[in-house]
Amino acid sequence: MSIYGKQSWISGVLLVVALTSCTLNESSTAGGTAGTAGAQGAASTAAQAPAPSAAADGAGAPVSGAAAQASETAVASLAATPNPRPTGAAAAQTQSAATSTAAQGDALALEQVIGDVNERVGPAVVTISTGSGLGSGFLIDTEGHIVTNNHVIANAPNNQVLVSFTGLFDTQGQVVGTDPDSDIAVVDVEELPEGVQPVELGDSDQLRIGQTTIAIGNPLGQERTVTNGIVSAVNRTIEEEAGGYAIGGAIQTDAAINPGNSGGPLLDAAGRVIGMNTAILSQSGTSSGIGFAVPVNLIKKIVPVLIAEGEYQHPFLGVQMAEVSTFAAQQQNLPSAGILMRPGGADSPAAQGGLTDAAIVTAINGEELTSTEDVIAYLELNTSPGDTVTLNVVDQDGTRRDVQVTLGARPSVADRETAPATP
Repeated sequence: MSIYGKQSWISGVLLVVALTSCTLNESSTAGGTAGTAGAQGAASTAAQAPAPSAAADGAGAPVSGAAAQASETAVASLAATPNPRPTGAAAAQTQSAATSTAAQGDALALEQVIGDVNERVGPAVVTISTGSGLGSGFLIDTEGHIVTNNHVIANAPNNQVLVSFTGLFDTQGQVVGTDPDSDIAVVDVEELPEGVQPVELGDSDQLRIGQTTIAIGNPLGQERTVTNGIVSAVNRTIEEEAGGYAIGGAIQTDAAINPGNSGGPLLDAAGRVIGMNTAILSQSGTSSGIGFAVPVNLIKKIVPVLIAEGEYQHPFLGVQMAEVSTFAAQQQNLPSAGILMRPGGADSPAAQGGLTDAAIVTAINGEELTSTEDVIAYLELNTSPGDTVTLNVVDQDGTRRDVQVTLGARPSVADRETAPATP
């Protein structure tokens, strides 16, 4: 069967988190020393060497020529004799002690880092309450703008919320911008506690697997809770509600994230925000070590628009997608690297640009595509409606060509009832 006739199209985002028997839960639905043996060996060698003889009148008297020569011989012998290495059980014990000491040092250093980050950033992390639920947020500027998840404030009456700066004071907040597709919202407060500084925003494009992550938030109503972990993966997708779109470029972490953490910052070891805690993959509804954060680079792109205009328009390519299996590609002599795309309709931006039938797209603007996540993340983080992108296309007959597509804006929520949620 031709892979071009395959109907199991993937509509954007249900790739990483929609796993069998697992539930994707929003994070805030409610509220001895190594040198010892060597030193002993050196002492033994020195004892066996000829001892220099001193004059009868004391240690300060000059030594004879023969004695001096003997002393030089002993020193030379000591220097030339290698220190014996510990073996067997002694070597294992020595290595274990050294490893334990190093591990303790690393643990103490990490404790210091986490403590410093909490002291510096913690005051800028707030609790947001709508009356029917609560979540977290973080202050991004001195003007009183606080970033949180859209699902945290979605049910706020009259777009008003209660914002609590832990241990300082509570104040009224006004929702000034929302974007359900990225699950980002902005709340504005008129008054800030004295001395509280905004967070520093980092660069999620520079993340490395394994680097330290620190999450601060209000899980299960426990204010200013700090957990830590690592970057488990990057470029994940977060599934939104039915009719919604994937959030591209998401960060996966094993730092404990629970209901109430939503909207709180995910930080690096320097205390810079690298993402916003948004969802977990769990069977129990609480942390199972698989959490997801909206990347900070997407936040930096969307938030200024939300502050200025109250809403955000996402780029829209207008395709249905599926990943190409290596076996099927080899059977039909097609490239295995790339994404199978089909235009979502005759009026879609992709169709208008010349992608009129199913084809394999190997790159966008020179960026190689190996997964549907690549497509979603690239469009979200690098393009806007009205931009023109170049698709490197391999048609069904093997012809290679470039297709220029001018991106549109995503359909409104009402229009999505009759259109699939495609990138």
